[in-house]
Amino acid sequence: MEVQRLVLGIFNTNCYIISGKSLGKCILIDPADDAENIRKWLVQQNLVPEAILLTHGHYDHFLAVPKLQAFWKELPVYCHLLDCPMEKEEHDMGMVFPTVTALSNVRGIEEGQKLWLAGFEITVCHTPGHTKGSVLFLVEDGLFTGDTLFCNSIGRTDFPGGDDAQMHLSLRRISEIKGDYNVYPGHEGLTTLSAEKKYNPYLQCFCKDSGRLYQ
Repeated sequence: MEVQRLVLGIFNTNCYIISGKSLGKCILIDPADDAENIRKWLVQQNLVPEAILLTHGHYDHFLAVPKLQAFWKELPVYCHLLDCPMEKEEHDMGMVFPTVTALSNVRGIEEGQKLWLAGFEITVCHTPGHTKGSVLFLVEDGLFTGDTLFCNSIGRTDFPGGDDAQMHLSLRRISEIKGDYNVYPGHEGLTTLSAEKKYNPYLQCFCKDSGRLYQ
């Protein structure tokens, strides 16, 4: 699996491009902004996106989607049902987030669902807390955590749809993942699951009794 990170938009959101399985095809995770730069990079690499995956529904993770869908017609967008920007409606995340025209060809995903895209098997893990529909994507040795888990930190729960108790449960679930994974968060630097279990104060309290592999 090849993973390219692009840091985009005013919130320095991490957009990830996954490729290497199916010749000329890739997956976009959280294309936050700068659609033209994303398009140029893909063209230079001779890659065509097969799908867009959203870790959650905050606009700073999908602002480039409408323009990308103009470049590649019918490009599907996968997002948890609780966070989906619905077709032909406007999606307002509240707080500092502006109203954004909704996306087209949105496909709702759920807990435990398996997706097969660009040659990869992708497992969806629902981790509410930052938003009601926040998810992780487990792809081979990579864990794409959006704004649920960061390097030595976690996502905020004080936006509309955020919930401290749900975040607590989601962090417990993450602590129960056996083995090590490269962690690709929605903002800031990359990390590993083993490092987060050891050093992230929000995960440490759960790790002594973690025991099951989520897959």
